[in-house]
Amino acid sequence: MKPTIYEWIDGHYKHYMNTSSHRQKVFLEFDEKIKEWIRDAKNLAEDGFYAQALTLYQQAKELEPDNGLIHFYCGDAEANLGQFEKALTSFNRAVELLPNHGSSWIFRAVALIHLERYVEALSSCDRAISIDANDQEAWLFHGVALQRLGKYRQAYASFKQATERAGTKY
Repeated sequence: MKPTIYEWIDGHYKHYMNTSSHRQKVFLEFDEKIKEWIRDAKNLAEDGFYAQALTLYQQAKELEPDNGLIHFYCGDAEANLGQFEKALTSFNRAVELLPNHGSSWIFRAVALIHLERYVEALSSCDRAISIDANDQEAWLFHGVALQRLGKYRQAYASFKQATERAGTKY
């Protein structure tokens, strides 16, 4: 079983902080530990073990609270667990830290759609489209938000954009 962040810090960090020559090694070890947790968490998530993946992402987030990708990964795991309010909080932080990360805006929109907040979802999709007008998922969820708002012709136009970007014919 992987040690918690606190066990790992107690076992390594305090030992190396006694001399300045070891400080750099500690920060490199932190970076490697974070990368290991994220790699392991991604593998768990790919296998459908979202709760376990979320635990590792949260441990990584404790070490790097200003890492937007870690917030994005937390949000993805939370959304897959049906925790859409928590996911939204994570995606909000991700877009705050990485305002040009289109996937964060798209995943934020998906969480908002699940929460039946369609106008906000539409705005998130608009932002993702402004980052990459060729993003198929941005157009797809743009259409979903419009459809849920009862704007069927506009939704159809967005779905058409999504299919064109996917290289499919409708």
